[in-house]
Amino acid sequence: MAASSEIFPKYSTEAYSDESTLNTIEVCLPRPLDDLGLWIVFIHGGAWRDPAISAASFNTTIEKLSTSSLPRTGIAGYASINYRLSPYPSHPTDPSNPSDPARNAKHPDHINDVLAALLYLQEKYRFKDDYVLVAMKRYWGSQYESTFALELNVVPPKAIVGLEGIYDIPAFVKRHEHEPVYRDFITNAFGPSGWDVASPVNGDYQDSSPDCDLIVLAHSDGDQLVEQNQAALMMDALMDQGYDRQGQREVKWFPVTGDHDEVWQTGEAARAVEWAVKWILG
Repeated sequence: MAASSEIFPKYSTEAYSDESTLNTIEVCLPRPLDDLGLWIVFIHGGAWRDPAISAASFNTTIEKLSTSSLPRTGIAGYASINYRLSPYPSHPTDPSNPSDPARNAKHPDHINDVLAALLYLQEKYRFKDDYVLVAMKRYWGSQYESTFALELNVVPPKAIVGLEGIYDIPAFVKRHEHEPVYRDFITNAFGPSGWDVASPVNGDYQDSSPDCDLIVLAHSDGDQLVEQNQAALMMDALMDQGYDRQGQREVKWFPVTGDHDEVWQTGEAARAVEWAVKWILG
């Protein structure tokens, strides 16, 4: 337990793997650490490759949650995960280098990094399933079914909040078939095939996450990069597996405002996370 004389909130950067310099977690403890309260674990977006978007992208959201109406004892800690990125040699200010292991990831490297980070957090802070996973893009669902996840014994969360996510990769690429950049960054991260398997709409949530009783799909109709139809497809997939708009296993459509990046830049994501935490705490 942390000494009461320490200054809070307490921030730290912790390495969870020696794979690369990007295998770090930003941790914020709002109060002296004990065994009470949920953890909020963030996974940033950025098309799996953008170095300008990182764990720090959720700082504004964390600040808003820290001053929200949540009970002081409701949140035990916040963690935001960095992971290896796919190549981006054409980035205007920070192009990737082929010799840099942090910037040459291919699926499932990103997922494996996230799972390793979750295991590190669960072992160090001992919160087991007492956490909400907040994810841009698609870092949830079928990854818990993988051999890597089973070997690590990563415990799935009590709730998931998806933010402006890509849930059906083939449908996403088809929707943007006249915009080559979309196919380019998907192929760059996942290769030319296997997109169905990597899509959350095809995850088995009844077996892989039996205790995850809440999934929140937060999406803005002002998102100019990822259409709301992606969240609608995910909603349908979850309802086919026993989730309902109200009930013991609930899927919640949560409207947020702003364009794709404003949802996290302005901390608008905090509203969806706060709703999920209050649902869990009852």
